[in-house]
Amino acid sequence: MNVSGLGSTTSITDNLQKAQVRLTSDFVPLDSSSSQDTQSDTVSISDEGQKKLSTELGATMHKNASSAEIQQSEQADTRTENEKLIDKLKEQIKELQEQRRDLAGDNSPQAQDQLKMIDNKIMMLNTQLMTLLKVQKEAETSSSHNLLIS
Repeated sequence: MNVSGLGSTTSITDNLQKAQVRLTSDFVPLDSSSSQDTQSDTVSISDEGQKKLSTELGATMHKNASSAEIQQSEQADTRTENEKLIDKLKEQIKELQEQRRDLAGDNSPQAQDQLKMIDNKIMMLNTQLMTLLKVQKEAETSSSHNLLIS
């Protein structure tokens, strides 16, 4: 089966309007020894059919692309929940440090209050980070110990 008129640079609807389907028969009839008959049929699709096909094709393509992205992101991120939390805490600390740098030259009472609040948040996040790092180290130590025993 030959499908012609489908280009990759135009929209799906344009492609469907230009589509031609030709069926060719490649067999040689028994009564004809030297000539090969080729039959060609053209199929037309109504505007409503083109729209429906376009919608269904677009939905299928979107679904396939979305599932591929989900699979790729799941495969790419093999970190443990603990490691993800550690990275999140580090990012929050960096953001707070940037805010602190922006306020460093401001001596107004509001800025000083904000600096104290930022410092308190950074201390709390650092405490959480240290706890998670300790838990992670203990988990790694126990898993390596279990490997040695097995």
